Amino acid sequence: MKTLYLHIGTPKTATTAIQSFCGANQEILNAHGYAYPDLGVRYPYIRWQRNAHFLIGDLRSKERNLKKEEQLTAECFQKIYQLFEQYDNIILSDEGLWLEGINHREKIWRRIKTEVEKGIFSVKVIVYLRRQDEFIYSRWNQQIKSATGIVSPIFVMKWEEMLESLSPSKTDYYGVLKKIEQYVGKENIIVRQFDRKKFYGGTIYADFLNIVGLAYSDEYTIVKETANISLTKNNLEIKRILNEMSDLDEPSNKVLRSCLSKCSELSSDDKKYSMFSEQEMREFLSKCEEGNNKIVEEYLNGEEKLFDDAYKAEEKWNPDNPTMMEDVVRLSGSVAVYLLKENEKLRRQIEEMKGRIKEQNYVTDPQENDSGCLKYKSKRLWSK
Repeated sequence: MKTLYLHIGTPKTATTAIQSFCGANQEILNAHGYAYPDLGVRYPYIRWQRNAHFLIGDLRSKERNLKKEEQLTAECFQKIYQLFEQYDNIILSDEGLWLEGINHREKIWRRIKTEVEKGIFSVKVIVYLRRQDEFIYSRWNQQIKSATGIVSPIFVMKWEEMLESLSPSKTDYYGVLKKIEQYVGKENIIVRQFDRKKFYGGTIYADFLNIVGLAYSDEYTIVKETANISLTKNNLEIKRILNEMSDLDEPSNKVLRSCLSKCSELSSDDKKYSMFSEQEMREFLSKCEEGNNKIVEEYLNGEEKLFDDAYKAEEKWNPDNPTMMEDVVRLSGSVAVYLLKENEKLRRQIEEMKGRIKEQNYVTDPQENDSGCLKYKSKRLWSK
């Protein structure tokens, strides 16, 4: 039986690294009987390596064409069936499937079940889980960091406001797994802990390959991409305030994100702080404990706890902490340096353009046409 490996996240568990790794090693995967296909479908702001995104569709469109999306889904499955004629295993990945497929569009899993029932392939769903408090912080961090354009409450939402509006389903990992189980069966769900100390082979790449039945070796290439740096808590607060600017478009946001990311690399005290106090963290995780224990029992053979519950900070963060002023000054300097460099770059380009114009050996000779308006005629600097 052919196997479709469907990697569904969760978000903020090195999904981009896994996708980039598979995309960069297609020839090696092919040689072992695996395919990580580019299905040729493109969506705004979605990398092709998220090759399972066709199951979700274009969520950014104001007016979605569901008929066209269904047509694209059918075409992608047709390509998958053609690939199965050559390969025994196909790997698809998109972190959006974790929550999008459950909370809003459960038909995604009905569609998967329909395709599996045709008897051409079986499915294995792969999901990495990280501790709930770390997950929601990373998700909120990404949300604030990426915001552009029109002011929206979710892009300027404070931590406390986010917690108040947080849906229980976002942290109920067990509940999501049980819903997926209805369509693919418990035996076809592979749960891994997103904990570097527990990765098979010590890396996310070796761990993922182990899941799909391959062994990591030196023949695989790890492409170093631009890191998706999480902003420090101080810089995230600065970005949250900047998000209130209605003219914060994509180009200006790109500049600010770049400056804030560089500043975040320089900040040294971020790990000292948590968005929770220790008591708040334990109260928050206690709400997830029952479900997490069931995941251990049903998906991890009951061998160990799902997550290490250690408090990893010294104290709770607040915007009046001693290093906030330093980070504000650092960002101001970073933006100033960026603008000075851009100005110098433009100055050099202007000088180069002036030089090229002089090399043409032309001058402009204004002449009056029949209507009394000036026109310009190019005239060579030399005579015959």
